[in-house]
Amino acid sequence: MRLKNKLILSYIILITLPLVILGTGSFYASKNIMLKLARDNVTEIVQKNNQIIDERLKIIQDDSLSLMVECDLFQIFDGAAPAQSELLATNKRVTEILNRYFSQSRDLYSVELVTRAFVYGSKARNTYPPDHFYDSELYRQAAEQKGRLAWVPTYDYSLMHQLPELAGADIEYRYLFSVVRQMNPSCVRGDAIVRARAGSEKPVLVMNFRDGLYADLFRNSIPIEGAVFLVAGADGTIISHANAEFVGRKPSSPWLAEVQNRGSGASNVTVDGKRMIACYATSAITGWTSVVLIPPGALTKDIGQTITFFILTLGASLLLLSLLFAYLISMRITSPVSKLLLAIKRVGGGDFNAKIKVEGKDELGHVLMKFNSMNDKVKQLIDENYVAKLRERETEILALNIQLNPHFLYNTLNIINWMAVYGEKEQVSRMLVSLSRMLHYTTDNRKDSMPLFEDIAWLQDYIVIMSNRFEHRFRVDFDIEPELMEARVPKLFLQPLVENAIIHGFRDMESGGLITIYGRRLGGDIAFCVEDNGCGIELERLKDALAENSSHIGINNVDKRIKLLYGDRYGIGIESVPELGTRVKLVIPHGKP
Repeated sequence: MRLKNKLILSYIILITLPLVILGTGSFYASKNIMLKLARDNVTEIVQKNNQIIDERLKIIQDDSLSLMVECDLFQIFDGAAPAQSELLATNKRVTEILNRYFSQSRDLYSVELVTRAFVYGSKARNTYPPDHFYDSELYRQAAEQKGRLAWVPTYDYSLMHQLPELAGADIEYRYLFSVVRQMNPSCVRGDAIVRARAGSEKPVLVMNFRDGLYADLFRNSIPIEGAVFLVAGADGTIISHANAEFVGRKPSSPWLAEVQNRGSGASNVTVDGKRMIACYATSAITGWTSVVLIPPGALTKDIGQTITFFILTLGASLLLLSLLFAYLISMRITSPVSKLLLAIKRVGGGDFNAKIKVEGKDELGHVLMKFNSMNDKVKQLIDENYVAKLRERETEILALNIQLNPHFLYNTLNIINWMAVYGEKEQVSRMLVSLSRMLHYTTDNRKDSMPLFEDIAWLQDYIVIMSNRFEHRFRVDFDIEPELMEARVPKLFLQPLVENAIIHGFRDMESGGLITIYGRRLGGDIAFCVEDNGCGIELERLKDALAENSSHIGINNVDKRIKLLYGDRYGIGIESVPELGTRVKLVIPHGKP
């Protein structure tokens, strides 16, 4: 780490550490106070909301008790049930009675009186047939309570009353919770209570509520952002919820069961892996639990922002002063070091001409002088080593070319000699002209690579000579991609491969010899292939073909030249099947060597 950075870091630590400790202490102290106040206030709100709802529900509960001794209702259901023809008139009378008792309550969604023959009440808000009602959970709970009120948690209207045609409909009474009571109509006459005769039907009073009874009250009374309210039945069914998707469900929530067992109060709970404050109260009327969940972060957000702003403002001011002091102190020390690092970086990139201007005679100035001296010596050693290696490489390549040319010249002159012996003067003349062009091409040993089209032209002259020598026992086909003709290739790199096919591959053939020369682009490389249909090479000789002391001088030289020019990943590969032929593959990079 640089000295300037060390100074800055030390100042930052000295400034921020006390600020962080002070800020953290203030934050947690304020947080605990705020959480306690919020928890107490929200718990009080939940309890008051529960009391308000209980008072409203108690009025409805008392009205349902008064309905039990309503004489007009007693007259309707005392004795035999009304005849089928009297049901509509009876419904009108019953609806008037129900409205007299419950029409003033804005909390009730609908009120029905259910018998096995008819559902009495407003038909706009009760559409189910009575025969399904007696198979429902509403009737089961009413019958179990035997005249007492039974509170039924929120349910799906279409499922409770077996109305599949309403399952996908958009109805306002999709989710309801209800209170049911099995009625035993009676009437007070004088000082005596007259009860319905034996065998009289006992209708069931059903009072329905929407979850808005709780939702509207809690939503408007909890001002904390992110707070979530819910009302749950004793069995865990969600009566009302801030998120309507949860209404009517019975989620598996261990924290909810724990809260219900405690009755009323506040505690810390874990909901879906998040810490929350739960403020809760249990209704004395329904036995249901109202819960408000508060994320602690919502209560402490403002405190955290205030303290953070204070710490950042003070810290920024002190940090600016520390930066100024650090800059002034380190400038005179770090400037020479920065120059030295920049020079080292340039040297690392290969620039050995990098020099540092020495302005002082102190210890750092002495280091810079030594660096300049060392850099000069390193450059001198690298130059000497590079030149030596380059000369060694050029000498080896030149020696290989010189070794190749006499070998080719010996074979060619031998062929012309035999043609002269046989008296083929015109062919000897043509061959000598071709040979002169070839010698002109090969005499410049300083040029190790040539364009491919020039090397192919030279190879075609060579093929003419060899074809005449062997009385046209073979032919050579070229299949080279035209765009490769301008590529730079090693001089005479294909000739030894063709010569090997002619001399060795066709030695036992009188006619029908075929050599095919392919050239293809393979990514950034060029792949050449010289393929013949000659006698092939035995496995033992194939292994020896590219060995150091191989008898195949031309092939071995070409392979060594390619590796010297391009690296060991390039070179020659040979495949051969006896009596079928040989394929020699050669790969070089595309472009100038």
